[in-house]
Amino acid sequence: MRALVMYAPGGPEVLQVREVVKPKVERPSDVLVKVRAAGVNPADWQNRKSGQRHDPNAETGSPTILGIDGVGVVEQIGEAVDGISVGDEVWYVDGGYPGNPGSYAEYKVVPGAYVSRKPTRADFVQAAALPVVALTAWEAVFGKGNVKSGDHVLVHGGAGGLGHVAIQFLSIVGARTATTVSNEIKAEFALGLGAEVAIRYRREDVNEKLRSWSGKDGADVVFDFVGHQNFARSFEHAAPYGRLVNTVVSEWPSGGNALAEWKNLDISFVNIGLPQIARDHRNRLRQVKILDAIANMVDEGKLRAHIDRIVAFDGIGEAHRALEAGETVGRVVLKI
Repeated sequence: MRALVMYAPGGPEVLQVREVVKPKVERPSDVLVKVRAAGVNPADWQNRKSGQRHDPNAETGSPTILGIDGVGVVEQIGEAVDGISVGDEVWYVDGGYPGNPGSYAEYKVVPGAYVSRKPTRADFVQAAALPVVALTAWEAVFGKGNVKSGDHVLVHGGAGGLGHVAIQFLSIVGARTATTVSNEIKAEFALGLGAEVAIRYRREDVNEKLRSWSGKDGADVVFDFVGHQNFARSFEHAAPYGRLVNTVVSEWPSGGNALAEWKNLDISFVNIGLPQIARDHRNRLRQVKILDAIANMVDEGKLRAHIDRIVAFDGIGEAHRALEAGETVGRVVLKI
């Protein structure tokens, strides 16, 4: 089968299209999926760049295949698989790390327990835009953020893949949402999803706009989907006794957590990849149930993914570059 492989960490150029051995169902609990599309996620380019997450023995063994989520058709099932049949159209979050090949490939073996049916109203490309970002947004909004109707919420990066899904969840809850964006195109996009205010952070004072809009010293809940230096700035954007949820590895602000402590902030983090890496079966099953709920939302017309671009294998390098540079609006999908 064809796959995008990497033998060493680095820039987009390390991703190569190669013929590799088609995987087989070797355990009775596994399913073989013919992959039709895969999400192109920030975790993919981060894993591509990171030597710490790349298998140093890959040169003498199997290369790394990225792609932490995917959508496709079940081609074969193990004898112990229950609830999934050959021919089912499914989606999943699995692989993309050394030792567990991801979905930048024509076929993928997935434990049957972690596969669920994709939304019927979404085609393969539309469905592939959702699993990882929708799971992360769900955990942030309905879990760690514990957002309630009427809460004033700030979403950093509201026009991004994760942010634009979170804004839709917040609209369902009945929250009042503001978001930060870099330009007018992204502002118009975020407002169209249900945000009340789009703050152009490059030319507007975020704190000033936030206070004017909310009538208080910040937002009740702040979602930092940008991270890095923005994490430290987010301490200022949360109101006293507010909640700050971060999804990106970031440095603590210089000077420590004095401002967060002074404001009595509740700070938490979301990493939906942990259950897979830690082999946490219970939480992986919980994520499958969330994916089922997300599929229902899509089928009920309550949630949709905006796709910035669809690429083939030969376009993945440029897609990684654009995603890393923050040039995309919504999602990027690899069509296979």
